[in-house]
Amino acid sequence: MEGEQEQGNEMLREALHSRTPRFFRAGKGSARGKTGPQDTARFADNLMLLQECAILLGEKLDMSAVSGAVCYEGDETYGFSFDPNSSPHNPEVAGAIVNKRIPMADFVTAVREYIDQ
Repeated sequence: MEGEQEQGNEMLREALHSRTPRFFRAGKGSARGKTGPQDTARFADNLMLLQECAILLGEKLDMSAVSGAVCYEGDETYGFSFDPNSSPHNPEVAGAIVNKRIPMADFVTAVREYIDQ
C-alpha cells in the first residue's frame, strides 16, 4: 500500500510539474485514480458538485440527462464525461483535473481519448 501511495505521489508531482491532466474513473460510488488518495478524493468531491449542477441544468432545460461538464476554478480545469462504453445499468464516468486553464474542446478531447484507451 505504501509503495502505491509513493508511486501516486510521484505521478501527481510529475503531472503538476508538466501541467498535464490527471485522469480518473468513477462508478458504483467510488473514484479511482493513479495520483494518490488525496487527489482522487478531490476529484470525487468535484465530480459530485459537477453532477449536481448537471442534473439541475438538465432539469431546467427539460433535458433527460447531461452527459458531462467542465469547470474552471482559478488556474484549474476539471470535469467529467460519461463513458459510453460502460453498462447502462452500471454507468461509469471518466474525468480529469489539470492545473491550467485549457479550452473546453481540448479538455473534452483528452477525456474522450482516455476513455477510448
